[in-house]
Amino acid sequence: MERDEFIWTTNSNLNIKEVWQKATKLIGEKMSSVTFQVWVETLEPIELKGSTLVLATPSKSSKNVLQQAENIKIITSCLNQTHSAITNVEYVIGSAKEHLDDEEPAPVVEENNSSASIESSNFNPKYTFDNFVIGDSNQFVAAAAKAVAEHPGGKFNPLFIYGGVGLGKTHLLHAIGNHIIEKNPKLKVVYVTCEKFSNDLVEAIWNNKKSATMDFRARYRTVDVLMIDDVEFIIGRNAAQTEFFNTFNDLHSLGKQIILTSDRPPKELTTLEERLRSRFEWGMIADIGVPDVDTKIAILIKKAQMEHHNVSRDVIEYIANAQSTSIRDLEGMLSRAVFYAELNEQSIVTLDYAKEALKNIAMQDESEIDAGYIIEHVCKFYNLKKDEILSRKRTKEIALARQVAMYLILDILGTPQDAIGNIFGKNHSTVIYARDTITEMIKKDKKFATNIEDIKAMIKGK
Repeated sequence: MERDEFIWTTNSNLNIKEVWQKATKLIGEKMSSVTFQVWVETLEPIELKGSTLVLATPSKSSKNVLQQAENIKIITSCLNQTHSAITNVEYVIGSAKEHLDDEEPAPVVEENNSSASIESSNFNPKYTFDNFVIGDSNQFVAAAAKAVAEHPGGKFNPLFIYGGVGLGKTHLLHAIGNHIIEKNPKLKVVYVTCEKFSNDLVEAIWNNKKSATMDFRARYRTVDVLMIDDVEFIIGRNAAQTEFFNTFNDLHSLGKQIILTSDRPPKELTTLEERLRSRFEWGMIADIGVPDVDTKIAILIKKAQMEHHNVSRDVIEYIANAQSTSIRDLEGMLSRAVFYAELNEQSIVTLDYAKEALKNIAMQDESEIDAGYIIEHVCKFYNLKKDEILSRKRTKEIALARQVAMYLILDILGTPQDAIGNIFGKNHSTVIYARDTITEMIKKDKKFATNIEDIKAMIKGK
């Protein structure tokens, strides 16, 4: 698909992604929240063909719902209100990525494009500093992120943010990006996952042309701010590590800002090249910890307010006490409770409806789960005895179960590695190796990943 297909003449200085983002705000006001959240929020803009905006929808059922007369009327009306050139919509099944040769949503509409890059517009507008709820666990990292956003390339370079899944690392990256672009729209800001950085490099290598490699380097080495999410996934990819090392050096020497996130601090990325690990420690390292109950309550209240959900306080407290790790999980539970209440035509989410909606989800207080409890369920899954998994036996089956137990104790409870090692008569490096081994197996083996989720469900009482 040619890049020019995206462009239309207008003085609005908008691209189709921006048009769609603005239109969805209007659509959300005219549709029921259930219809909007389930069917509209999953849509992705692809291109403008004449006066028709092409949208990617994930499934045939979604397409059928969206093509109903009432939904077509609302969506086209809101799009036309946002941009008068659009009078119709067309749906294609799949993701935007599948339908575009160029993965980036590139359409800048002004004839003389500013120096702000295409990548500078791919931040989620919902993720800002204003709606990032601050508590004791994340106060320091939030302050560091704001300082970098105010003065990119300053003393906190690189900024290395680490923490568990669903605690807000990506939210902070997007907040930094949104703030920088708003304050300095001419800066070139690139945000990518480590997976995409690696895949872009592989594609350039496979292309087997010098120009492809040069294009890759031009994209990542001519930026003002480079953000790499989940940098731990670069481990084991030698070519990517080398390329990133050189990219890092080029940007840092020019005073350009580098921001990285990971699930653990640099010192625990033991299988990463030492030269990279040492550079990650040059600037500011900030952890985003597990929030306490009060912070979780504040986050859920903020979420409910932003989404205009009518939720009673006891529902918020009930959900906040259900889990102790992922904010993403908590917000998902809140959305499920709201969805269930709306299906039953209730204007407010009461505690009874929340309990009914979440009855098949783990609501057990994790304080009731300890290392022994996790080991028991791992043994049950693998049909082993507890003394076998705690022994020094190294048969393939026992060794795997032992590593799974170490991984789950760390993942669910966040127990210090030394403490986990003591349980099994091992040192902390063995625990780190187990974690990395299981993480890699989950990525490569779907069946094994399902087994891990099944064990988690057993542990959490699902």
